[in-house]
Amino acid sequence: MSTSSSLVKKRIEKMEPGSVFGYARFQKDKIEESALAMTLSRLSKEGKIMRIAKGKYYKPELSRFGPLRPKESAIIEALTTKNGQRIGYLTGIPVYNKLGLTSQVSNTLEIATNKPLPSKEVQGYRVKYQQRTVPIRDQDISLLQLLDAIKDIKNIPDSSPDQVLPVVFKQIKNLKPQEQQRLAKLALNYNAATRALLGAIFQKVGINVMLDQLSKSLNKLTRYNIGVSEQVLPDKRNWNIL
Repeated sequence: MSTSSSLVKKRIEKMEPGSVFGYARFQKDKIEESALAMTLSRLSKEGKIMRIAKGKYYKPELSRFGPLRPKESAIIEALTTKNGQRIGYLTGIPVYNKLGLTSQVSNTLEIATNKPLPSKEVQGYRVKYQQRTVPIRDQDISLLQLLDAIKDIKNIPDSSPDQVLPVVFKQIKNLKPQEQQRLAKLALNYNAATRALLGAIFQKVGINVMLDQLSKSLNKLTRYNIGVSEQVLPDKRNWNIL
């Protein structure tokens, strides 16, 4: 066994079971990347580690029945970071379930990223990607997830827009003023229907933040068929929402 291979193996042995790691974990060791890739590939074939994404590996936890597959959180972390930098975030049904917008659960992980990527299977999970034009930062993820829920309001399973909106009202009212401001700025990167709906939501809950900018970003002749009642969203006509 080569010196570099032995060093990689020792590093992995010291890791906690359940750890997700990539090439960056061995950066200080100054191991040639090709040698590192070969060693990790060999250890993966031997079952010592699991490959869960390009350049991303998992040290399995062991049970009396053998190695456990990676936890969902470990897979999400592997798919949404690269070299310690945030490149994506979880969205879709798992997030909407956590927000209390649907009771449905899904074995599909929807990941929002800045680059279009094909769907794939990862350790028993189906992974689908959605492209976003807005830069993805850790501090914005919860706001982006909220905007995604507004964008997808007509398509959230087991819910209607009238059922989803009261939950969204509460989420937005509980944001700090600077977070409400940031939410509006991020919304300018979303489609027109999302911007219109956020404007109407802000008016409903009494937030006078960037309403003029949101309004000016819309085509005055365009109508947005959201399917929400006037009882739930009284100001919808001001934003051409049907």
